[in-house]
Amino acid sequence: MKLYTAAEMSRVDAHAQDLGIPGGVLMERAGVAMARIALERYSPGQALVVCGGGNNGGDGFVIARELHRSGVEVAVLATKSEYEGDPATNLEVLRNLQVRFVARVDLDAEFGSADLIVDALLGTGFSGEVREKEAGIIEQMNSAEAPVLAVDVPSGVDGAKGEVQGVGVSADLTVCAHAIKVGCAISPGREHAGEVVAVDIGIPPKADVDPSLVWTDAASLRGKVPRTAEPAHKYSAGALLVVAGSRGTTGAPIMVVQGAQRAGCGIVFLATSEGAASTVDLELTEALVYGVAEDEEGYMGSGGLEDILEHAGRASALVMGPGTGTGDEGRRLVEGILREVELPVLLDADAITNLAGTNVLALRESPTVVTPHAGELGRLLGSGAKEVSARRLDSARNAAEQHRCCVLLKGSDTLVIEGERVAVNSTGNVALATAGTGDVLSGVIGALLSRGMDTYEAARAGSWAHGRAAELWLEHTGWPAESFIATDLLDYLPQAVGELL
Repeated sequence: MKLYTAAEMSRVDAHAQDLGIPGGVLMERAGVAMARIALERYSPGQALVVCGGGNNGGDGFVIARELHRSGVEVAVLATKSEYEGDPATNLEVLRNLQVRFVARVDLDAEFGSADLIVDALLGTGFSGEVREKEAGIIEQMNSAEAPVLAVDVPSGVDGAKGEVQGVGVSADLTVCAHAIKVGCAISPGREHAGEVVAVDIGIPPKADVDPSLVWTDAASLRGKVPRTAEPAHKYSAGALLVVAGSRGTTGAPIMVVQGAQRAGCGIVFLATSEGAASTVDLELTEALVYGVAEDEEGYMGSGGLEDILEHAGRASALVMGPGTGTGDEGRRLVEGILREVELPVLLDADAITNLAGTNVLALRESPTVVTPHAGELGRLLGSGAKEVSARRLDSARNAAEQHRCCVLLKGSDTLVIEGERVAVNSTGNVALATAGTGDVLSGVIGALLSRGMDTYEAARAGSWAHGRAAELWLEHTGWPAESFIATDLLDYLPQAVGELL
């Protein structure tokens, strides 16, 4: 599947027209396909089609015509008095067919009687905050009981970034022309879009462009995950050092290590606090566990750096952060590892928080992945979780640029960004919203790093397999998502990884 920004879709349309396909033909095919889906999904008796200016409104006019032709009682709101080009042509057809047009003042009654609402108000090129007039219409759409089908992107959603400044349509179904629009795949726009499908509008392959964002699915990853080949031994299959846990957080390091093992790591070393080592060692039969110096509260500090660096000498990658604690000592330990260790390093949880306000990441020359949630990235950027959640794509891009690393921003739309490369993950479900799943993810990506994958591809593959494991659990057990716990992932990771091989 492809993801297109509004600008990329405009280029595709232009290329198709350069090949001799009129814009009106593309509009016709889009509107007809969208109307067909509306009829198949909702079988409406009455429909209200809300049409703004430009081509989005033109698509709406075609949809209205096709619904009318199929026997649906259609009402159309046209928000402009004058249209040009292909939208004007399709508006004239509606008038010739005597389709009923309604005024803004009549909308309350129309929303109350319709059993389908088509949102063709703003379109993919929209960005910023909705004007008062359109905002009122959007609020009425959201208050109506009828389902809403959005054309290309829900009105009020930035089609290129998924941002929603103020009000946005909450659609039940969004139907995109030719390709899924980025705003429908990235939160918060993702949540406004509902189910998202794309319809064929006759764009020739020659007219397509390379998208700036990659949709991470299995096809995009096959052949990228290394296989263990002869002559093989445990170190050739990847050696990972995990620095995690404390006296009071013994679960986190266990989940990191087991996630790495299930993702194919040949040998895992764990450095944890002295007070946690014996407890953790009992659970990790196949890992080598070392206790390092801890402070009075049971957290590792800079006093353990020398021992950790010694263990790192046998590893091919390092994961640090889950359950290690925050504070000055934790910060010194993270900074020391980043300065001294030349291996690929993944930082998660407390390790990210400990780097807030420092530039040690940007100064590092070796590959680094950070895997924050919105709160952790907000602390790293000095902006806060709310700002990150509202501007996920820009926030992750800013962090990747400022700190010269690969950023995996967790969420229902997990983003992976490194340099100019941007990917949106396709797998996962709400079951992952539970404690410990991020620890397992760190282990999975750490294993892939230890096996020689570059940071961007390891992060993409790890997030896909992690999400796929949650999907497999739901499919195989049939249990409610609320019953899921992080260690359930471990039983399904082998199958998920296997789907990529």
